[in-house]
Amino acid sequence: MAGHVFLLLVAYYPLLNWAIRKSHMPLANLWEEIMLLLFLAFALATSWRKVGRLLGSPVVLAGLLFLSVTLLSYAANTYYLGAYVQEARLAFEPFMAFVILWLLVDEDAVGLFRSIIPHLVASASVVALIGVYQYVRKVPIPAQWLDKDTESAVISTRAFSLFGSPNVLAGYLEMIIPLAVYLVIARSKWYERVVASGCVLVMAGGFLFTLTRASWLSAGGSFFVGLLILNPGLAAVFAAAGAGILVAVPTFRVRMTTLLSSSYIDKSNNLGRLFRWRQAFLNLFDHPLLGSGLGTFGGSAGQKYGYFTGISMDSVWIRVLAETGMLGFITYVAWMASSFAGVATRFFRSGDRLWLFASIGLLALLVNLFTDNLLDSWGIALVMWSVFALAAIPEAGE
Repeated sequence: MAGHVFLLLVAYYPLLNWAIRKSHMPLANLWEEIMLLLFLAFALATSWRKVGRLLGSPVVLAGLLFLSVTLLSYAANTYYLGAYVQEARLAFEPFMAFVILWLLVDEDAVGLFRSIIPHLVASASVVALIGVYQYVRKVPIPAQWLDKDTESAVISTRAFSLFGSPNVLAGYLEMIIPLAVYLVIARSKWYERVVASGCVLVMAGGFLFTLTRASWLSAGGSFFVGLLILNPGLAAVFAAAGAGILVAVPTFRVRMTTLLSSSYIDKSNNLGRLFRWRQAFLNLFDHPLLGSGLGTFGGSAGQKYGYFTGISMDSVWIRVLAETGMLGFITYVAWMASSFAGVATRFFRSGDRLWLFASIGLLALLVNLFTDNLLDSWGIALVMWSVFALAAIPEAGE
C-alpha cells in the first residue's frame, strides 16, 4: 500500500510540484526531501530485515562505490564543502526512491508497475498538453533557446510546459511515451486503446514541439532498436515515418539541418558545447584519477560557487568524468549500467513487453544524458529510479 502511494506521488510529481511551489506554503521548496525522508523512515521501520539484502544489490553496491569515489575526490581536492554537498544531493537524493521501493514492495512488482502506468501516462499527457498549448499560442521564450542567425526567422517558440526547459520536458516525455504505446498494445478494450492512443498523440506532439534535437535522436534511435527486437517491419515503418516528418515539416527540418551547419559548429566551438567539452577533457588531463571534485565543473554547483564560468557542461557523462576522474566515471557507468541491465534482463527473461517498452524509454534517457544535465530534474530522476527499483526487486523464489 505504501509503495503504491509513493509511486502515485512520483507519477503526479510535475503537477504536484507546480501546485505546491505556487502555494508558497512553509517548506514548499523542500517538499521532495521531506517526502523522501518520511517514506524512507517508514520503509526502514517496517522492512529493516531487508536492509542486508538491499546492500548486496548490484545497483546499491555500484552506487556506494561511486559515492566513495566522490568522497575521495573531495578529500584529494579540498574545496568548498557546499559545492560538493549541492552536487551530491542532486546525484544521490533521488536514488532514495530506489531504496524506498526496494524495501516497501515485497511481491508482484510487475503488477504494481502495470497499475501505475496509466497514472504516469495521464500526468505526462497533461504536462505535454500544456506544452502543446504554449507552442500553438507562441509563448515567448528566451532568445538563447534558438539560433538567431539560422532559426529565429522560421521558429518563434518551443514547448517547455511546467519544467521551464524544453530539454527537460523532452527528457521527461521520452521516458513515458513508450509506456503509453505499451498501453495501446496491451489493453484489450477498444475504448481504453483509443484513450491511450490519444495520450500518445498528445505526448508525441509535446515532445516534437520541444524542438530538442538530442532527445529526438536518442528517442528515435532507442525506439528503432526496441521495435527491431519486437518486429523488424515495425522498425522500418517507424524509421520511414520519422524521416518523412523531418522532411515534410519545415520547422523540424530547419531545426535538424541547423545542427550540421558550419555556423552552428563554429558557435559550438567558440564558448559553446564543443568548447566546454574540450575544457572538460583538459580538466581530466590535470586530474585523471579522481577529477577536480564533484560540484566543480559544469554542474549547477560549479556555476553557483564560481568553479565553472560556462552556462552548463550539457552532458552528465562528461561532467562526471571531469569532476570525479576515471575512477568516478567507471563506477558511475557501473551504477547506471547495472540499473538499466535489471530492466532489460526482465524482458529477456520473461518476454514481457512491459519491460521492453520501459527499456526503450530508459535507454533514450541514458543516451540523452550525453547532451544534457537532465538528472538535475527531480521529475525525471524520480521516475527513472522508481522504474529501476521495480525491475530490481527480487521475484518470488529469487
